[in-house]
Amino acid sequence: MTDGENGYNFKSGEETTAELYRAGECLYAKKRNGVANAVLNFILIAFIAVVAIELVFNCFYTGIYVVNISMQPNFNGAVRESEPGGDFIYVNKWAQPQYGDVVVVYRDFTLENGTRESGNIIKRVVALGGDTVKIEGGVLYRNGEPVDESKYIFPEYNLPLLNNYDEHVVKENCMFLLGDNRNKSTDSREYGDFELSALVGVVPKWSIATKGISTAIYTFFNFTIFGKY
Repeated sequence: MTDGENGYNFKSGEETTAELYRAGECLYAKKRNGVANAVLNFILIAFIAVVAIELVFNCFYTGIYVVNISMQPNFNGAVRESEPGGDFIYVNKWAQPQYGDVVVVYRDFTLENGTRESGNIIKRVVALGGDTVKIEGGVLYRNGEPVDESKYIFPEYNLPLLNNYDEHVVKENCMFLLGDNRNKSTDSREYGDFELSALVGVVPKWSIATKGISTAIYTFFNFTIFGKY
């Protein structure tokens, strides 16, 4: 609306209300876009962070699915990799093995009967290069002294009549490995010493403590969702 005498331009109430409404809509749209952009930026940053953490984690650790009963009762093993029932654990690829550590090693051996066995196996370190090791009536001796294994070796898995091994000196840069299920484990008693170069990794304590969670997740995705391999 225009004042003809003075040339002023006046707006009616309806026009003013419409302009205010449009201005409000514009501000609301900008605010809504700002929130959407903030959410998208958060999602993008979170995704990048997860990928970065995964890459760093994979530089130090790798996952292993336990097969075989040789580490019972401390670790459950599946009959084969394509079936559920085994524990899923992580190993530190850079850690150096110490006495009592659980390790994963790659073995490629031909047994005395001509059978060739290859692949990853999980065992426990009981002696290192230069050590003298012997098993007598289920008791492990290292350098002439009995080793207390009561934290992880149980009588029903270590029958005295089945567990004897003549004195042996471990080669340098090697490990002597035994399964926790001494009655049913094929280990250094048959394979001999394992070179440190065969080490895949050492199972850290946090992985042992959380193996129930990691196993549940692995089983859910690999067997429940996607079925067998």
